[in-house]
Amino acid sequence: MEQQLKKNELAQWLYGITGATILSVSLIGHVGELKTNITDPFKLASALEQPAPFFSEGPYLVEYHPSSDQNGTDQTPSYAHFAMAITSKAEFNHHRGSYLGGYDALMRELSGFEYLANISSGLSGPTGSLLILIPQDPKELLRLRLALEEYSIMYAFPDGSGTLNLANLKMGRGLRV
Repeated sequence: MEQQLKKNELAQWLYGITGATILSVSLIGHVGELKTNITDPFKLASALEQPAPFFSEGPYLVEYHPSSDQNGTDQTPSYAHFAMAITSKAEFNHHRGSYLGGYDALMRELSGFEYLANISSGLSGPTGSLLILIPQDPKELLRLRLALEEYSIMYAFPDGSGTLNLANLKMGRGLRV
C-alpha cells in the first residue's frame, strides 16, 4: 500500500499504523534521495520528528505492508535515542578517480544499524545527513561511535539537552583523501 503525506502528517500517521512494516519512504520532487532501513513505524516517526533541519517538509510517499498485529511498541524513541552524522564524497576535478570523504565507508559501516538519511547528489559526489538509532548493546554502540568518528565529517550523540550544540557536536575524520 502507499500513502502520500507532508512531514508532520507523516509522523502522526506512522504513530497510528501500529504493526505495519515500512517498505520505503521517498521524498517527492526532491533532487536528493531519502534512505531508511527503519521498518518500525514508531521509530521512523520519531526520527522524522527530530530537530534535524536536513529533512524537508515533503511531500513523502510511503510504501508499507499492513499487519494484523496490533501489539505495537509502547515506547517511542526520543532524541536521546538518535545520533546524527554528516558525510560526503567528492571527486577531485584535476585527478579523476580520486575522491575525498568517507561517504562510501560510512554507509557500509552503518548497514547493520537503523537510520534515516537525506542524500543529496552534487556534481562531484553525494552528501548525506543521517539520524542513526542508537543501539542498546554496548559493543554495537562502540562500533557506531568508532564508525562515525572515522568516516563522518561531523557527528553528534545526545547530551541530554535535546539539541545539537557545541557540547555534543564533534568533528569526524571523514574528509581525508
